[in-house]
Amino acid sequence: MSSTPFLLTGVTGGLGAKILDDMLDKHHVPASDIIATSRSENNRSRFEQKFVQFRVADYDRSDTLVKAFKNIDNLLFMSSSERDNPKRNREHENVIEAAKQAKVKKVWYVSLAFGGFGDTSKIGFQQAHYETEDKLKNSGLDFISLRAGVYADAFPLFLNWYPSTKSVLLPEMTPSVTEGKVAFASRDELGEAMATLLAKGLADFPSIQPRTEKNIILLTGPKAESLVHLVDAINRGRTTNMPVEYLKPADWVEECTKDDEGGKPRAWFEARVIFTQGVCDGDAELLDPAFETLLGRRPETGTETVERLVKEDSGYTWHQNHARLALLSGS
Repeated sequence: MSSTPFLLTGVTGGLGAKILDDMLDKHHVPASDIIATSRSENNRSRFEQKFVQFRVADYDRSDTLVKAFKNIDNLLFMSSSERDNPKRNREHENVIEAAKQAKVKKVWYVSLAFGGFGDTSKIGFQQAHYETEDKLKNSGLDFISLRAGVYADAFPLFLNWYPSTKSVLLPEMTPSVTEGKVAFASRDELGEAMATLLAKGLADFPSIQPRTEKNIILLTGPKAESLVHLVDAINRGRTTNMPVEYLKPADWVEECTKDDEGGKPRAWFEARVIFTQGVCDGDAELLDPAFETLLGRRPETGTETVERLVKEDSGYTWHQNHARLALLSGS
């Protein structure tokens, strides 16, 4: 049986959907060369309407993965949406074992840019990415780890900001949150860059060389900016003068938990303190030109993305910021 060039996981999410659409519409990859997956059979018609093949691939069910991954050249391995790290690690192990059994030729794993090319970040969800990369390294599979820049689009999550917010509360950290910077990236531009890399192949970009034994390609925005810079961008985009207030971490957790519009639990905010410390320590400030090379233009900075988004929609929200369940309690 002949192989299919691409199988994409995560295509029901924002990043995966952008990758699929750009592969079809921008790069004119034949729909017959792509298999889209979901854990639910109910999504079949959504992709078959695009004339894309469809297979069920449930990270929690190894039998579906082995069947889905048969005769695949390139597997886009999007991280599980599961927020419990031990369970997510088990799901990722299922994917890797299934890829080995199915003899997938190349795996493209979408990770995050915390830690740059290293493994030093203490942020919980990045630790899960490190573990998956270690499993890939030891699997014998041919793989690339695409460490994606932090979504600027998710600024409501990082700032605990809502359209009704009158002042942004941030924890006092050392170094200060005014000093800690992140090379934020636009989610759509990340999708565009990844689609280009998949469609054209790494050989088309000789200046991009995967680094370390984890074969990392770092896709970061062109400028590292602080969380306070994001607040300034909101103010510019909405023509407001929203101030930033600082509280000691324990007081910040208490204040945010007491009155959170999204009803998020204390554990969520405790995890945010660890996240913010990582930001202040410079976990995601490293810049790399690979993103610009793939786009063929300078990417948006984080503040440019934020200002644009709130200008386009003064009521802009980010779904994870409003979950009443403890969706990110393990982050």
